[in-house]
Amino acid sequence: MQLQIRQVELLRIQVKKYLPAVLLLAAAVLRADDPEAAAFMEKGLRYEADGRHTDAAEAFRSAEITAATPDLKLRAAQRVAGSYRKAGYLGREFEALERLLKQYPTKVDVPALVAREFEIGDAFYNGYRDPAFWSLRFVPWLTDQDRTIEVYEAALKHAPYARPGGDVRLRMAVRCMKKNDNDKAMKLLREVIRAYPDTEAARFAMLELGNILFELSKAGDGDGRYFEEAIQVFHEFREKHPELSENKWVTQCIAKAEDVYAERLYGIAKFYHREGRNQPAEIYLLDVLRRFPHSTAAAKSEALLTELDKTYFPEKVEETPAERYPEYPTYPLPDEDHRLILAPENSNHRFLLPIYDLNLPRNKEK
Repeated sequence: MQLQIRQVELLRIQVKKYLPAVLLLAAAVLRADDPEAAAFMEKGLRYEADGRHTDAAEAFRSAEITAATPDLKLRAAQRVAGSYRKAGYLGREFEALERLLKQYPTKVDVPALVAREFEIGDAFYNGYRDPAFWSLRFVPWLTDQDRTIEVYEAALKHAPYARPGGDVRLRMAVRCMKKNDNDKAMKLLREVIRAYPDTEAARFAMLELGNILFELSKAGDGDGRYFEEAIQVFHEFREKHPELSENKWVTQCIAKAEDVYAERLYGIAKFYHREGRNQPAEIYLLDVLRRFPHSTAAAKSEALLTELDKTYFPEKVEETPAERYPEYPTYPLPDEDHRLILAPENSNHRFLLPIYDLNLPRNKEK
């Protein structure tokens, strides 16, 4: 036992004696990689001077990977982002910015880098696409995918309450709607309305959210959840913005949404009536008449309820029903400069093409 204790003490003395030398050797090995990184940096600077920015970015990336000291890694990473920006390679620049923000958050200008990510997202939203192959970038149709949502999501993750956050979320919602991702679109629109209540983005978000909910309620809304939220959003919009011209469209949407929901309630009432259960049928019919007296199902519900309940007397409603279809201006067709004769179908197949009357003089002298 004493022998084992003695061996442990000797080992501890040897480790204490040689540990500084081991650490120095490890540091020397790490510093040995810096000359290689410096060579990559010099190579990248030469490429950049010659205008070969993508080659320079790749050289700086190699320097970042091989560098041992944190300062050199940081300088190389910043050079990567700068070179891709000069090349106009926005997708690669975004990836470089993400590395800077995640690996060196305390050593970089975070607000400036995040603002740049928002700018890159705007470029993708407005139609920019990275070339699929950089060497074939002159071919216009060889482009990479749309990265609008990816870039915006990364920027919002770093700055969730940034000033352009409302417009950014609204743009992301538009992209999601084009991809039929309605759940994500509605989530983003609700965030805009909640976090940026008095902005133009919130106003458009309310209209878009109400429209999505209205369309979903038409497709199928058994519990009425979509319908109820759509009506709530539309009414809130009219209360907050009573002076806007969009209110006419909102009123028409409310009327059409009530028509759809009332027709669904009327259908349920008819089902119960066919099954011989008139009591629940009367409840649904009364619900239609009380909640939606101007809907298209109101007259049918009233007729069926009068048939089921002989003690029911219709109530006269004086309110004017809302318009259900938008009004479009009509214009007369412009007058033609000359008469147009379209005779192929009436020419017994003698004319294969339309014949145009050139209005030549009828009595031409020979």
